[in-house]
Amino acid sequence: MNQEDATSTVNNLFESWGPFLVRYAVRMTRSFEVADDVVQEAFLALFRDLREGKHIDNPKAWTLGTVRNQMRKHARYLRRQAEELEPSDALDLMPAAPRWPDVAADFEDAAPLGLSVLSVREEEVLLLRLQSFKYREIADQLGIGTKSVCTLLARAVKKLQIASRSVRNGELARKPAHSEVSDALQ
Repeated sequence: MNQEDATSTVNNLFESWGPFLVRYAVRMTRSFEVADDVVQEAFLALFRDLREGKHIDNPKAWTLGTVRNQMRKHARYLRRQAEELEPSDALDLMPAAPRWPDVAADFEDAAPLGLSVLSVREEEVLLLRLQSFKYREIADQLGIGTKSVCTLLARAVKKLQIASRSVRNGELARKPAHSEVSDALQ
């Protein structure tokens, strides 16, 4: 693939898939800045690989896998440092504008019902399924069985239903207990 085709492919994917990846990364890292960096690195790696002529069957799944690997690498780095990184005082004086204002607004407003009721794996499966991935493709990307994909999707839907009901009843959204989910699945 030449540089123009790689640029076009990455730009289109960045516009359509980028906000989803940022939301996912923010949830995992609890930091909008880290999430933004991780997603940018993933798209840069995609661009490099496409430009070098590597064949990538499914760029969306590839970038999700790269984001997951980058987040793991960042977590290892933080564990090795054994200290919490704080921004310098000079950076506090500069206003920062988020790259995706609509994504940042989602996390600033902290809606009572979100994907926070789901486990990490359930969220990954749901995110890929909402992007029209087939069960087999999800299973291949995440390294799990097709039946596991079905189970994880069913659990995710039930957890979201339970959380939605509790929000409608005026309760605070919480992670449903395992017994609630298993009862609802039957």
